Amino acid sequence: MPEDQRVDLGLVDSIKAETVGEPGQRTFNINARSSRGQAIVWMEKDQLLQLALAIRQLSEDQEATDSPVAFIPEYAHTGDPVTVEFKAGDMRLRYDGASDVFTMEATDPSSEGDDDSEEEEQVAVQFSFKRSAAVAMAEEAQEIVAAGRPICPYCHNVIEPDGHVCPKTNGHSKTGIPAE
Repeated sequence: MPEDQRVDLGLVDSIKAETVGEPGQRTFNINARSSRGQAIVWMEKDQLLQLALAIRQLSEDQEATDSPVAFIPEYAHTGDPVTVEFKAGDMRLRYDGASDVFTMEATDPSSEGDDDSEEEEQVAVQFSFKRSAAVAMAEEAQEIVAAGRPICPYCHNVIEPDGHVCPKTNGHSKTGIPAE
């Protein structure tokens, strides 16, 4: 049985929410970098939105400490910087009030819950980031998600670039739907 791959990037220097592709065909990720390496965690749009909302709620609910203690990564780093890239299945977000640091952990879904997973390596990555980086990334993520296709105010379905046949207008009106 292969050993699980657990990567802890520690406190990252950079964390960004990114998207690739045109609205309707986009993919989303979080890109985190530190001296320990880089992680690109691909996810669904809803996962990115929920992560952003959770960060915003935690940062509003938990007041920053006046003198935070130094952050110590959970796992020691040995060796060269690593690069990890995968699509997240399970994601967790923690907040450490003493150091005022958020930690995100993501696990590769290809090995979760499969009977064949004994033969596959499970990949998990975690990285930590300060409150200012967390708030900036959450704002960036919400802007990225909101930049998608407009929503029809009548039926709440997406409006495609080539038009929209709204079921609320009995399909008779392909125009006149405001794209707000």
